[in-house]
Amino acid sequence: MFFPVITGFDDAAPEKTEPVTPRKTILFPEGPLFYSPLASPKEPRTHVTWLYLNLPDDSFNIGSVGFGDSFGIVRWPGWGDDDSWQLGISGAVLAQFNLDADSMDLINADYIIGLPLSYRNGPWSARTRIYHQSSHLGDEFLLLPQHPELRQSRINLSFETVELLGGWDWKGIRLTAGASYIIHTDTPLKRTSVQAGLDYLSTKPVYHPKVRLFASAFYHAWEETDWNADLSAKAGINIRSPFTEKRAIQIFGEYFNGKLPFGQFYKLRADYYGVGANISF
Repeated sequence: MFFPVITGFDDAAPEKTEPVTPRKTILFPEGPLFYSPLASPKEPRTHVTWLYLNLPDDSFNIGSVGFGDSFGIVRWPGWGDDDSWQLGISGAVLAQFNLDADSMDLINADYIIGLPLSYRNGPWSARTRIYHQSSHLGDEFLLLPQHPELRQSRINLSFETVELLGGWDWKGIRLTAGASYIIHTDTPLKRTSVQAGLDYLSTKPVYHPKVRLFASAFYHAWEETDWNADLSAKAGINIRSPFTEKRAIQIFGEYFNGKLPFGQFYKLRADYYGVGANISF
């Protein structure tokens, strides 16, 4: 009920729309050409989420936070009348805290930086990205007693990956799929993984023209974990700025089952659920 009183939300100027593929080179373009799956746990996003983590023999509360985004550097026209290319930079810090510990111990932190090259032609899109990830256990986690299933020695988990994803959009439905390959690693890791995503964004608003429903499902499998499937899902509302499509707040519920996407715990199978908010700048 408080959203209509936010400055600029209730009495908004009409939206200014621009073609996705203007026939000129643009520095620092607004928005992406490729839309990554909303339920992907490793995409650069700024969020805060409460999670209830279920391990095989224990359960506890986790605070999951992230700070990151993708930023377009330059966009230029393609060979046809309706296609464009975009080079950008993306980065994120993703961290998890044990909310049941006295000092809310930092458990794990992942650092990701990448260079995405995106392409769009009408409903079809693609993204290739080279990115680096390194993961670190928290100092209090290493020093203090922990849940038995989480006890482990720190490993030097650091690698560089090349990723190629394709996408297709139709009436609020987005399909994405692709593969990635680790080209360098400081830890002995098997190299290949695959992923797929299905997103739905309501074409009709609810309550207010800028509020829409969304739902997303994401599948991931990695050779290192014997191709065991990781499944995640999100659903909620998207509250978009009246002045730009990219700026928005998403409030959602989340569920995950599979090998944990928390850096150093990639071999531990568990599930979690929770609620959170994501902010897009």
